[in-house]
Amino acid sequence: MSTAFRVGLLVVLALSFLSIGIFVIGDKEFLFSPTYRLQAEFQNVGGLNNGAEVRIGGIHEGTVKEIDLPSQPDGKVTVVMNLRSATRDILKKDSRASIKTEGILGDKYVEISFGSPKAEAVGNYDTIASETPKDVEEEARTLANEAQQGITAFRDDMEALQHNFLLRGFFEKRGYNDTKELKQHSVSSLPAGKPAKEFDYDPKKLFDKPDNAKLKDKNALDEAGKYLEENQFGLAVVACSEGKGDSDKARLLTEARAKVVRDYLTQNFRLDDKRVKTIGLGKTKGAHESSKLAVVVYVPVGWNQRLLPSGE
Repeated sequence: MSTAFRVGLLVVLALSFLSIGIFVIGDKEFLFSPTYRLQAEFQNVGGLNNGAEVRIGGIHEGTVKEIDLPSQPDGKVTVVMNLRSATRDILKKDSRASIKTEGILGDKYVEISFGSPKAEAVGNYDTIASETPKDVEEEARTLANEAQQGITAFRDDMEALQHNFLLRGFFEKRGYNDTKELKQHSVSSLPAGKPAKEFDYDPKKLFDKPDNAKLKDKNALDEAGKYLEENQFGLAVVACSEGKGDSDKARLLTEARAKVVRDYLTQNFRLDDKRVKTIGLGKTKGAHESSKLAVVVYVPVGWNQRLLPSGE
């Protein structure tokens, strides 16, 4: 193979690749298609660059030719676009240009909306209306705020769902709504002094089931309620103990039962509810395995024992 032939072959290949490159670039820039120009003015182009795509109906039908700054501070940025001549059939003078982003952080491009059928057709170098592009940072902040609101709402919904579930299930069966309520009026121990009056009850008869705090025989408590309503007292403590079972569950059950009895007394009789307290003694130590609930009443005269809040 002669040197001249090799040189000639190299030149032919180079020209071929050059032609292909020019055709590809020219097709992208519409160098081989009839085009016309449209303009749109924006307050801020938000990172749009020369050569960016111009889409109509989501289809690449043009490119951004120029981006010109305004001549005055109060002017707008002018975006000049080359478009295929065939798009004149669908673009009208009431079409609008907007700057959009490919994905969330992708390239910027110009999207032009279809015009209305009865509107006037656009001409070469016409200026069409524009829409203000969304600020990426502002959009990101908005998305973050919406996400945070969604998380907060989800957390609130889950807490409400949990509460409702417990209310309908475990807690409802036991006669109270929330374990936090059990400590609101509790004391850590009974006063050392002798009580003036004591009303004793059998929890088996007073409550619906062995493992709940739902009152079954409310009328049995009326005697204690009438006594507190008709007599002055310094302190009344609803005390409850459990003879058997798991210690933690027994404590929770006795606290709940004491609270339920207190609620019945304070809601159905005219008495000073601030003087009515509760104490859940949990599982008692002893030979017998009997449960007990009592309303223990102390008179104000001579009563000098300090009320011990829960936790002291």
